[in-house]
Formats: sequence, C-alpha cells, structure tokens
Amino acid sequence: SWAIQIASKVCRLEVTATASHEKSRDWCTSLGASKVVDHSEVANLPLNSFDYILNLSDRVDISLLARIVKPFGRVCLVVGGEAIKAVDLSLFFFKRCSLTMEVVFARTRNWEEPERQGVLLGEIARALERGVLRPVTTSVMSWTEVGKAHQESMQGHSVGKTVMRVHPTER
Repeated sequence: SWAIQIASKVCRLEVTATASHEKSRDWCTSLGASKVVDHSEVANLPLNSFDYILNLSDRVDISLLARIVKPFGRVCLVVGGEAIKAVDLSLFFFKRCSLTMEVVFARTRNWEEPERQGVLLGEIARALERGVLRPVTTSVMSWTEVGKAHQESMQGHSVGKTVMRVHPTER
C-alpha cells in the first residue's frame, strides 16, 4: 500500500502492481497503480518489462524477476528466511542489474545513521499532512479480536492495514 503511493506519487513512477481479487485490484488502482496484473499472469509478462521491481512476497520466483527486469534495472527484495537462501544471483549477471535486500529498521538495527530512520519517517508524515500520501487503514478492530485480525492477514485476502484499538476500558 505504501510502496504504491510512494513510487507513484513521490517518485512519480508508473506503477504496475499485482493483485488477484477485484477488491485488491481496485485498492491498488486507488493508491496510484496505473496497471494491476493478476498474480497468475505475472509469468506471462514480456521480457525486460520493468526498470524497477519491488518484491514484498516470500513466495518469490527469482528467475521470473530476472526475466522481467530490464538490463541495468534494479530489483529490491524485502524477504528473509528460507526465501532468501535460494536466490541465484547468476540470473542477473548479464543484465548488470542492481539487487538490493531491504530490511525495515536496518539502520537502527546496525547503528548506521539511525537518525536517518527518523528523517525518513518525518518525510512520510509531512507527505501525509500535505495529502500526497493517504493513510492505508481499512479496518479498526478491538484488541480482543487480535486472533481474528491475524487470521485474516495470514489468509492473504486483507486489503490495507488493520489497526488494533486498545482501550483501557476494554478487557
């Protein structure tokens, strides 16, 4: 949700998103995606389609990303665990692509300019205040429904973000 908005509205890139359900496709379009491709159709995208690819899924097909990124393109993987162990870098070699691994809060975790994290969050806050970016909250649930919220998230059918409401009077 944030990635679509930042890429399209801040970086002014043409964004192609992936989504399988109509509600999710509409959500992506409303956030700034100019095109939405069904997950089942990604493998049919033409060779050398994209300058930039941001992969947020741990079910990543590295060979597919290598096929659809343009020569000298950039691929960012926000995955870890077992998914990252299987990355075959040779697939990107002759395209001379940049491959980046991204981890949330890597700066603070590694004490590399940790103050920069605050600067970036401040930029997002200002973009929200100016209306360039919009909040991605689509539902609010009581903290007593945390199990239900987690289950919906794990099913992969949730759209946007769920905020858990914690009230001192709720038990």
